[in-house]
Amino acid sequence: MSRILSTLYGRAVSWRNALYDAGILAVHRTPPAIISVGNIETGGTGKTPFVMALSGRLKERGHRCVILTRGYRGRLTGPLLVTGSHSSRDVGDEALLMAQTTRVPVIKSPDRVKGAWFAYSELDADLVILDDGFQHRRIHRDLDIVLVSRNLDGEVLLPAGHLREPLSSLSRAHIIISTKENSSYALKASIEMSCFVDVSGNTHDLSSVLGKKVFAFCGIARPEGFLSGLRSLGAQVTSRVFADHYTYTAGDMRMIVREAQGSDLIITTEKDLVRIEHPWIQDVKERLLSVRIALRMDSMEPILKEIETIVRNRRISRQG
Repeated sequence: MSRILSTLYGRAVSWRNALYDAGILAVHRTPPAIISVGNIETGGTGKTPFVMALSGRLKERGHRCVILTRGYRGRLTGPLLVTGSHSSRDVGDEALLMAQTTRVPVIKSPDRVKGAWFAYSELDADLVILDDGFQHRRIHRDLDIVLVSRNLDGEVLLPAGHLREPLSSLSRAHIIISTKENSSYALKASIEMSCFVDVSGNTHDLSSVLGKKVFAFCGIARPEGFLSGLRSLGAQVTSRVFADHYTYTAGDMRMIVREAQGSDLIITTEKDLVRIEHPWIQDVKERLLSVRIALRMDSMEPILKEIETIVRNRRISRQG
């Protein structure tokens, strides 16, 4: 049955792409340069850390840069500027995490065209990093960056497989970056644990879990990387795994605390922690840590220069 659904899904995706390719469905240009970061496979490719790293580097170089995201599962429609007063239920976990851990403004807007105009009119942005934008063809993008995290040979479309689009769609990408070792793609990046963060925001070295009994929990797309990473640091790990983007309740936290009895530390991901209300963790805040994930890429400089050329040319064309 799933193969049949995959075939139907593939026809719908191909038909939609054909309508955009033929100009029947409109593509909207906006004043800021649009740099899309996306994928063609489901979850866990490293889009969020890549967006954070790329936008941070561009801001350091003097660009009026913003991150534009749909704010998956966030109930507010936007466009709006994400702040610390929002919750993950308001704006989604990834949007809130990016707003809390970067110095780059984050805009939530399921309508990306409206979001880009908001970035221009309200924040004077000259550059928008479009989070998870590869399938959002309604907005014109100046550069499409696609991350690939697994060997896609033989992969099939949802729901039978992991592909959101056929592999032929990669022809739309300007830059393809592999976050998987032994890939045939020339550009490579790695997504790695960089440190632990406690609930007060203090950072702790990765070696702090060596030999410790750790209860780990998460609700992310690929939990095996998180759990195996903790074990590789020398932690003795027991765990509970929830669904991706899981919405935690007070009851869930009581269950986690019970199961973590006898553990030295309770560890989750930063993306999970923003979905947990602070009153629920008061009793365990002294031993609760989250893992901070960071991107490592040795060859980002050419991408930054290409983006700067795009921004410069956009400015010239507007002046002309």
